Amino acid sequence: MKKLVNVLKYLLFLAIGLVVFYYIYREVEFRELKEQVSSINWWWIALSLLVCVISHIFRAIRWCMLIDSAGYSVSRFRTFCSVMVMYFVNLIIPRGGEIVRCTVLSQTDRIPFAVLLGTVVVERAVDMLILLIVSVFTVFFQLDFIKSLVSQLDSDAIFSRFAFLFSPFFWIAAIALGCVTIAVLYKFRHKLLEIRLLKPVVELILKFWNGIKSILRLKHWPLFVFVSVLVYLAYFTMFYVAFFSFAPTSGLSFGVAVTTIVVGAFAMLVPVQGGIGPWHFMVFQTLAVYGVQIADGKIYALISHSTTNGMCLIVGAVCLIYLTLVGRKKIAPVGGEKNESDSK
Repeated sequence: MKKLVNVLKYLLFLAIGLVVFYYIYREVEFRELKEQVSSINWWWIALSLLVCVISHIFRAIRWCMLIDSAGYSVSRFRTFCSVMVMYFVNLIIPRGGEIVRCTVLSQTDRIPFAVLLGTVVVERAVDMLILLIVSVFTVFFQLDFIKSLVSQLDSDAIFSRFAFLFSPFFWIAAIALGCVTIAVLYKFRHKLLEIRLLKPVVELILKFWNGIKSILRLKHWPLFVFVSVLVYLAYFTMFYVAFFSFAPTSGLSFGVAVTTIVVGAFAMLVPVQGGIGPWHFMVFQTLAVYGVQIADGKIYALISHSTTNGMCLIVGAVCLIYLTLVGRKKIAPVGGEKNESDSK
């Protein structure tokens, strides 16, 4: 029954995304789309995709730093392949890529899955912090843009539904509950391990916590911060370079690219495969505020989304096949710690 519910949820969100996508592009004629696509400078798109790959390489390097600090050796290349598999799976199953990338790397490099998942939690927390900082600067420096964009949307309906997220009491309570839970589990971990029924669960939680603690054991904090900045700088640059491929967007600034990425990132919170529909909507609405015609903005959103995700599908599929063929391979641990299989 649970699997059936998950399948139905998957199909529901996919249907929602497709409906939004159809609503956006229902008035775009195929002949007009063909003409616009033929005017695209594909060299700029190719350069944009190259920068996109570079951003994924930086992400893989950053993940390696967290895994190393958790006490495990890992292949840089296989880590990059796992990151690409994540993007591939996310385009099929929303949020599923995080689990799959930990699974495949756990199988190839013999690192406990829970440890990898803990490092991913840290990685995503850093991503959220960076996105929050960039969002604050975006609001501060482009307040007029924010007002114009909100005026185009049904802001009352949006904020009434998610009002609790803006309450400091909600976040204080959530953080306090998490800290208390972790403290209790850690204090009574030895007693809980003595209970046969709870032992597997407690061991999994401890491994997960070990992954989270990896950020506390980082040897090169400045390098970690620098690589994290490079991840997003490459991401913003990728979007900015793509502007030059299309005449109506070729005059837009780097700041517009940053703003569009930030707005599009919030659209990606909707659990729809690849953000199809909501992402396109937010992008062309954002570009419209900066003077791009609605029709041109829709074309740009379609081209940018299709090429980037098409590349992730192809590269991700190749990486998945490679990692599947590699299978398990024993890797020497770092810092004297033993991998899970070595202790048996």
